[in-house]
Amino acid sequence: MRSHLVFFLALCAACSEASPEAAPAPEVRGSPIASAPKTKLPSEVRVLTGANGVNLAADAPPVDPPKEKNGYREVRFELLTSYDYEWSQTTGIVAPGAVGGAQIPPEVRALDKAKVYVVGYMQPIDFDNSGVKTFLLTNYPGGCCFGMVPRLNEWVEVTLAGDERVEYSYFDAIEIFGALEVGEAKSGEVVTSLYRMTPDKVELADAR
Repeated sequence: MRSHLVFFLALCAACSEASPEAAPAPEVRGSPIASAPKTKLPSEVRVLTGANGVNLAADAPPVDPPKEKNGYREVRFELLTSYDYEWSQTTGIVAPGAVGGAQIPPEVRALDKAKVYVVGYMQPIDFDNSGVKTFLLTNYPGGCCFGMVPRLNEWVEVTLAGDERVEYSYFDAIEIFGALEVGEAKSGEVVTSLYRMTPDKVELADAR
């Protein structure tokens, strides 16, 4: 599964260096979650689009306080992306002299093993005709990260338990519920993720 994740990051890096000409949409296997047709991108995307492509979620306008659903506390990308993590997008290795996991602030580290739910969009990593097994939950939908390599704290790596699969969702926001794991996961010296979850459930998000 780590190889799938590394491949995804390499693909995003390639997109950032590619020609601006539009590329054909990749083939997606599995049935998408049924939804009403969209005529424009969600408001979250318009908020996140800036001069440099994608701005920090922390730059978005203030929003309501976190909610709670059936014992799961809402955790937002505004918090998960609210700090800079020094990490090479080329090698995946923490920058020389950087303090590794200590770059994660206490208020974010305190979420480790907490029972939470996070709202975002699915970027499939491991999938087949039965559906999606592993995906990245990000704060923006579809495509290839707007041609940008996402920062490590801009996604939650989500892996379904056992043989479970979930239908692919493209433009529709989803909610993942479960215990959030916070901290550096590594493959050798390469840091592959900061946030991970094996969800208790995955659902379409309420209208926001």
